[in-house]
Amino acid sequence: MREQHWCGMTPKIGTVLSGAFTIISTDMYLIFEEKYIKSSNCPEVELRNQGINNIISQYFRCWTFEIAFFMSLATIIISFLLLYSVYAQIFRGMMIYIIWIFLYESVSIIIQVLTNSNSALEAVRVIRWFGLVSRIFMHCFWMFYVITYMQIIYKSKSQGNILYNRRFSVGVREFPRRKSKSFSITNTINNVRSFH
Repeated sequence: MREQHWCGMTPKIGTVLSGAFTIISTDMYLIFEEKYIKSSNCPEVELRNQGINNIISQYFRCWTFEIAFFMSLATIIISFLLLYSVYAQIFRGMMIYIIWIFLYESVSIIIQVLTNSNSALEAVRVIRWFGLVSRIFMHCFWMFYVITYMQIIYKSKSQGNILYNRRFSVGVREFPRRKSKSFSITNTINNVRSFH
């Protein structure tokens, strides 16, 4: 069976590149966004005068960098888990990666919306949104490879070791040699001649 290729890559190579892309883009995100999501002037929140929505919004504004840093650190660890899962063919590691990336991007959108007013220049806001949207689209592109490779691993695991056992048994067991019909006919003719 021939492996399928999309954009010149097999699902396994695409999954490995997905992990590498996530590690690199997460590092770049932290480097670029640090200045815009760090909030040094966080006012004290008075719980009596504000509603629950304002308190949650204020909490996110005050702890945005810490939340983004934790999410990014967890994303890098899970990306390394994905790389190991590809190497060891672990289905669960790939599933964890897929679920985490959707959660990570959702939190990133919330952080972007809440910190959009922190950047004074309109060009910086546009660049921040462009970076987020392009990263989300790239994650969607790479998810195709991860899901496809995860499906291949799942199918091979659900079949068990049937293929491995067949290959192993063929190499160990000795089969009796089959004689071809032409050889047996020639043998019969020679036996008939020697009999007469």
